Amino acid sequence: MSGLGIALRLLVIVTVVIVEAARTLPAVGARLLVNRANAKRRWYQGLVRVIQTLGPTFVKFGQIAGTRRDALPAGLCDELGTLHDRVAPMPWSMAERVLREAQRRQPALVIQEIDQVPVGSGSIACVYRARLADGRQVAVKLKRPDIDRRMRTDLALLRGLVRLAERTPAMRGMPVADLVGYVSEAILQQLDFAQEAKNLAILREAVAAFPEVRVPVLYDELSGPDCLVFEFIDGLDVSTPETLSAECRARLGAAVLAAAHQMIFVRGFVHCDLHPGNLYLTKDEQVVILDAGYCVQLPARVRDLIGEFFGRLARGDGKRCGEIILESAVVLGTPEEQQAFVDDVAALVARSAGPGKTFDMPTFGNEIFALQQRYHLYAESDFAFPLMSLLVLKARWPALWRQGNFRRG
Repeated sequence: MSGLGIALRLLVIVTVVIVEAARTLPAVGARLLVNRANAKRRWYQGLVRVIQTLGPTFVKFGQIAGTRRDALPAGLCDELGTLHDRVAPMPWSMAERVLREAQRRQPALVIQEIDQVPVGSGSIACVYRARLADGRQVAVKLKRPDIDRRMRTDLALLRGLVRLAERTPAMRGMPVADLVGYVSEAILQQLDFAQEAKNLAILREAVAAFPEVRVPVLYDELSGPDCLVFEFIDGLDVSTPETLSAECRARLGAAVLAAAHQMIFVRGFVHCDLHPGNLYLTKDEQVVILDAGYCVQLPARVRDLIGEFFGRLARGDGKRCGEIILESAVVLGTPEEQQAFVDDVAALVARSAGPGKTFDMPTFGNEIFALQQRYHLYAESDFAFPLMSLLVLKARWPALWRQGNFRRG
């Protein structure tokens, strides 16, 4: 994007923010005198409107940031959770040009028939059902033209704006730089189809021992930088496991949790985008994981800390759990706050976990996050990834979870 284009984009961003501020601030001020909670909610809703207006990069940023309940207020995360990729499919003429260029790069990609109406449409790509010349049914994921440049420009502008914002009293002490770097890296990873192909290979290998968990095959010889070709899995169901028999839920639950254990604790690999659009049941009673654009390979040190954290949690050693979070922190409070944090984590673990206790992952996770914010302590993003992934999975399919079959030892 030219210098003029960047300046115009920045002008649009500033204008949208000013217009929304003029709309929201008077109402927030009035509510602040009556009900502080309502005033905060109104402010968060205004922020979400700004994000939605500014387009796909900001929507992606808000969606991913909203998963970080360890670093952001719960009310803000709730509002960010309402963001959706309300993105119309690209015109077929545009998609066809991307497909033709992909076929020029990959001559083996010979398509006999393709549906012009996509089965999925997001801010980065659209997915189409197709039939290859050899008869295979495939899903063809085509990247939107020029989306790399536009998103990279927006991210650069956003990082600049956040650098200014983190100097304000409201942002002081928050892990703003770490959070922005984490979200930006997540978005850039989703733009990189070569990385997604690598992630899929790792994911398939990690769950290969669990026939109840399925990841679609990627056809490397047909894929390229702007086009990914997968096996098409028919009969995906958005219903929840509550519709299944108790026996089936138990079997699938054991398989899903064993697969999660294998990925996180053995491979140190975390799928960070397990929202309803990427997680399905099939009529054959399998769990299907789609889209590996947003995955993280944990450093060995973090994987060891995560493993020890859950092991100590299972044994009810809350003091050590608190110390592990301190070891992973990028922002620390005062020494007194650190000690108070460890004491409160120990008390939380004593009443929530350990032998003979009924452990509720979402409640425990949210209480840990609340303690972190109370004591101005924030774990590094790599440490937060596994817990975030497990919380999303638990929220999506609570019926698959049973006490005591996740992490032992």
